[in-house]
Parts: sequence; structure tokens; C-alpha cells
Amino acid sequence: MLQGDFYTTVMERFFKNKTFAIVLSLFAMLLWGSAIPLIKSTYITLNIQMDDTGAKILIAGIRFFLAGLIAFFYLTTLNKEKIILKDINFKFILFLPFIQITVQYIFYYIGVSNTAGVKSAILQASNAFFVVIISRVLMKEEKITLNKVLALVIGTLGIVIVNSKQGSSFSMTLRGEGAVLIATIVNALCTVLVRKHGRSQNPFLLNTVQFILGSIPLLIIGYVMHYSPLIFNVSAILMLVYGGFISATSFTIWTIVLRYHSSGEFGIYKLFVPIFGSLLSIIILGEEFTLRLLIGMVFVIVGSYILNMKKKLGKT
Repeated sequence: MLQGDFYTTVMERFFKNKTFAIVLSLFAMLLWGSAIPLIKSTYITLNIQMDDTGAKILIAGIRFFLAGLIAFFYLTTLNKEKIILKDINFKFILFLPFIQITVQYIFYYIGVSNTAGVKSAILQASNAFFVVIISRVLMKEEKITLNKVLALVIGTLGIVIVNSKQGSSFSMTLRGEGAVLIATIVNALCTVLVRKHGRSQNPFLLNTVQFILGSIPLLIIGYVMHYSPLIFNVSAILMLVYGGFISATSFTIWTIVLRYHSSGEFGIYKLFVPIFGSLLSIIILGEEFTLRLLIGMVFVIVGSYILNMKKKLGKT
């Protein structure tokens, strides 16, 4: 018990340290960013047709079920915090899987299947904006400060620059851009809910439950809807396992960070996901490195720097 208490105290000290929390948050964003080239490679390896949304939902279900198993491994090996039954918020722990995993990823995969990559990336970059707004609405202690506004504007502009192409259309349909936007808003809402209700819950238990329960509807819906003959070889299995690792590890880190830090402030670091995704796509998929990407990266980094200039722009 004493060893467990010491471990918990040390972990709290590390995660409460803002610099350490920022580094861990960026690592989580790097993992989420690596999912972008991974998903593309997985679809090719499994022989999934571009318009087979059901197969994509099925793969998401498999990925999150594996994430649940990995999260359970984290729960049994890394967790030293005693879980007391009466302290568990069962309503929240059972509601979160439905909205954060099932609902978000159904809309996400339907939307991405019917949306150009440029539009999808720009729409998902609005996540940071929605996190700040929803945080202010649901959590009165969250303030919208000048540094947050400047960081959002500059960072989001960077993502738009990365994905800007001459002649791009910005029309919107419910099954395409609308679905991506809904998924983005749901993700932002969940970030705030985890900060508000999840900080009193064991992060390892919370993620284990949300992945396993949230994956079940995805598995059922995907199995019924899919029509592509899936090819499960060694490469595909390794990709799925890594996808599970990405989700289990990044969500666990993110949940613990939000336990100690503002969702309105740290949510802005999600702007790094498309940046990391673009860089890893260049390295892994051989995509082109462009001047737009370089400029966009500079904007996002400058936005993050401004976010932390509290002494000059007003403390939160």
C-alpha cells in the first residue's frame, strides 16, 4: 500500500508539472498523428474498397477492442491507485464509450469516406476551437483569454495553410463534411467531459471500459455493413495491434493530463495532430513535403508559444 501511495504521489507530481504535461500531450498528439498514415496503409493491406464504409467501421471496432485489451493490461500493471466501487461514476463511465467511441467514430468514418482529405483536415483542426468554447460553457472556471484566442487563430490558420489548394471547394453535405464536423464537435465535447467528470475517476479503468464497450456497436455495425473481402495477413494484424496501442496509450495519457490541467488550454495542442500526421505521411507514405506544410508548422508552433506567454498576455 505504501509503495502504491508513493507511486501515485510521484505520478501526480510529474503530471501536475506543466512542462512535463505539455511534453506528454505532444507525445499523445504524435501517436494520434501516426494513425493517419497507419489507417491509409491498413486499408490498402486489408484490401478495403474506398467506398466500403462498413469495412472501415469494422476495422475501427477491431482497433478499439484491441485498445481495450491493451488498456486492461495497463490497468493491471501500471495502475497503483486503489479503485473504490462507491467512488466510480457509473453513469459517466457507461455514457462515455457510447459518445466518444461509438458515435464519434461512426460519424468520423462515414464523413471521411465522403470528404476530400483537405476539407477533412481543416474541419478537424476546428477541434481546438470547440474545446475552448465548450469548456467555457460547461465549466465556469474556464476563461477565454487573449493568449487562447491568439493561439487558436494563429494555429488554425496554420492548419488551413497546410491544407490549402487553389480551387478547393468548401460546400458541405451531411454525409460528408457535416459528418466530419459532427465527429469533431463530439470529440471536443468528450475532451471537456473527461476534464469535468473524468478527473475523479481512475484513468486506466475509464479507458479500459470505454474502449471495450464502445467497440462492440462498431463491430456489429461494421460486420453487417461491410462487403469487401478482408485480407488478414501478418502485416495487417501488426497494423491493427499498433492501432490499438495508439488508442490505448494516447487516450490514457490524455485522460491523466486532463485530470490536472485545463481542457480549454491543453485542447489547443490538438492542432499538432494534423501536423504530425502530415510529417509522418511524408516519411512513411512518401508524400510530398511542401512549403505550405513548413509555414503551417511554424504557425502552429508560434500559436503554442503564445498560449504559454502568460506573463505577457495575461494569466488564466
